[in-house]
Amino acid sequence: MKIVVDVNSAEPLNEQIRTQIIRCITDGSIKVDECLPSIRFVARTLKVGVITVKTAYEKLEEDGYIYTVAGKGCFVSRNVEKHADKKTDLVLSRLKPAVEYARSLGVSKQEFAALVDTLYGGEEK
Repeated sequence: MKIVVDVNSAEPLNEQIRTQIIRCITDGSIKVDECLPSIRFVARTLKVGVITVKTAYEKLEEDGYIYTVAGKGCFVSRNVEKHADKKTDLVLSRLKPAVEYARSLGVSKQEFAALVDTLYGGEEK
């Protein structure tokens, strides 16, 4: 599992960690029932506070991505089907404010779609 944080980003560090772990879960990089690295290990590796990583892990557990076994660690949840739905929900939750902002500036649906296409680099997936 590779996680990179950007201390200059407006996005909180715990959210950066959380979304990258979600990406790894939803793309299959981290398998069901696989143990995540310890909170202390991730904090030390990323040079962030333990509380930052703990907050990310707690939110992941709250959202059903991981579960904790006392004394053993945090593991990827078996609810794989739910993960795909949550991935879409995450994207929509980030996209909604951008759409609202674009509308407030008078950007048309077609113009917005072209902007998204530009950000994706015109790739088809």
